[in-house]
Amino acid sequence: ASAIASIISSGINAEYGLPNTPVKVRSGVVVAYPGTYCLEQHTTLCQSLMEPLGLFSILPSESLIDVASGLCGSSPAFLFMMIDAMADAGVRMGIPRSVATSLAAQTMQGSAKMVLESEEHPIELANNVCSPGGTTIEGVYRLNRAGFKGTVMDAVIGAIEKTQGKEMRYNY
Repeated sequence: ASAIASIISSGINAEYGLPNTPVKVRSGVVVAYPGTYCLEQHTTLCQSLMEPLGLFSILPSESLIDVASGLCGSSPAFLFMMIDAMADAGVRMGIPRSVATSLAAQTMQGSAKMVLESEEHPIELANNVCSPGGTTIEGVYRLNRAGFKGTVMDAVIGAIEKTQGKEMRYNY
């Protein structure tokens, strides 16, 4: 955003915004940070223009634009990959691909909606699905054994660091 500010004239009311690809279906995220000369009415106008695209969020500092880029901008690709992996598992076990893909995508959408509408922490929602000795806890165990959370965190942090121009570290 500072690079943009150096290009435009002083005194220009610029709101720095970053949408992600799901805005194409009005279910995305747009994060923004008001420029130096933005007044509250400019942010309100930006919000009214962007809210139809999904969640609109004003970030508390300009440096978080890069963080949001990795978290919200890159993550749709990671989620698409998870849907694909879930669908592949369904196909391997006999469900037709189109059905498996729809089931996986709808499951992810419904789960995301529960996180957004519930006051429970996502891990509490996950725990609520797990019954002792059941199928879900077996899958959770296998994800944990494979380093699922760390792998997802590494992907997001890697995307953030790439956005920030940091040298890539490969700790494999």
